[in-house]
Amino acid sequence: MHRPFSGNGIPKELNVNSSQIVNDSYYKLLNEILNGENILNKFSIEDTKKLQKKLLYPYLEFFLRNEKKDFYKKLFYSRGIAKNEKGELKDNLELTDLIKLRIHSDDLRGDGQKKMILSHYENDIDNGMNFLSSGTSDAKSGPVNVFRSHITLSLSRKTNGNLIDWAMGKKIDTGECLFHMAPEMTNFLAFAAIGSDFLRDRGLEVSFGAKVNDGPPDTTIWQKLGPDIRQMKKFFRNKNDIKYFIASGVGLYKMFIEPKGLKKMSMKLILGAPPVFLGNEGVLMIGGGLKRLPPEVTSLSQVVKATGEKIISGFNKNDKPAPVIDLLGLTESINVFIGVPTSPFSEDPWIKYPHPLTYSVLLKSPYDLTPVLKPVPGEEYLLFYVNFMTLDYLEAIVPGDFVLATESRDSIQTYMGERNISQQGFIYSRRAEASEGFKIREGCG
Repeated sequence: MHRPFSGNGIPKELNVNSSQIVNDSYYKLLNEILNGENILNKFSIEDTKKLQKKLLYPYLEFFLRNEKKDFYKKLFYSRGIAKNEKGELKDNLELTDLIKLRIHSDDLRGDGQKKMILSHYENDIDNGMNFLSSGTSDAKSGPVNVFRSHITLSLSRKTNGNLIDWAMGKKIDTGECLFHMAPEMTNFLAFAAIGSDFLRDRGLEVSFGAKVNDGPPDTTIWQKLGPDIRQMKKFFRNKNDIKYFIASGVGLYKMFIEPKGLKKMSMKLILGAPPVFLGNEGVLMIGGGLKRLPPEVTSLSQVVKATGEKIISGFNKNDKPAPVIDLLGLTESINVFIGVPTSPFSEDPWIKYPHPLTYSVLLKSPYDLTPVLKPVPGEEYLLFYVNFMTLDYLEAIVPGDFVLATESRDSIQTYMGERNISQQGFIYSRRAEASEGFKIREGCG
């Protein structure tokens, strides 16, 4: 189908102008929305609903206009979105009608996405990348495998940049960043590729704190990962005032909790850490959930609290701990769901917020996909979302994740000040189980 880009992650110069999509009215509309002021800073929840409603028909029409094999005409008709097999859309469609177009994460395993991709991308292998899920894959169909065109990647630079800027309360365009992963992982892991891409595009210095060591041919990249001492030492020991440390839960565990005795002492001697000083404006960003953590760790907050005194804001050891921003990244989603800056010792739940161009709604259960328009705070529901800026295929996904509803608010007070709320947030709860109609999988990427 497609092959991953062979270089180090997403190319700096995206081949956008060669695509016919740049002349499409919907693509121009998205750029108009994203090229102005960050809408997360000013949109109310009602503003977001109006925007998403405005985009509903143009988004569906985009796929009808650009397909060549009638896949979406047939899909829309069979799912009750269109009046006929010509793809003429029904009148008075609502955002909740998008649920009828849902696909499951497992539908994206192997070559599952191939039939959904707009035809003009099929032979355009140099203008896109494939991202693969990082978790345990299905032995028969393989990992979740999602193609992203340069067009969609160019839009994600803006949307994910919007999200980080909003969370931080300022535009992120200076500083340095260390990803606690290997650079090779940016060739297939969405979180690593997209995160490092937008930061590099902003002009930040991006380095990687792990490397892939040699190993038997039958071992995975995860089994061959090891620390890149040179890069970690350079990052941890410098005195820059704006440092972003991006790590998974298991990365923090292995760095700050697991080492004991001589191993802990040698780490201190070699790296000068812990503590890690991130500068007065630095932040710890964490993602990956509980994957590969020992069973006694039942929540990500356990790991964050245990490392809270070891990741410090500023260069005074008596200074406050650095703020934490929790990220939920899915291979299936081009946009992350982002948390706000939080104290590592906070008892408040970590709420995730989507971009206004991500329509998210809560469903009753795997057996009843009715949208819950007034969810009860604290109650558990199934997540469904649509990314209106994914232009390779219609990204209407039930990822198989349960979340907890939260109270509706106009703004929220964070560790780093007040933030406007443009869309309802949720608290991540758990993966759906096989007994609930879903395969056991790890699709996060």
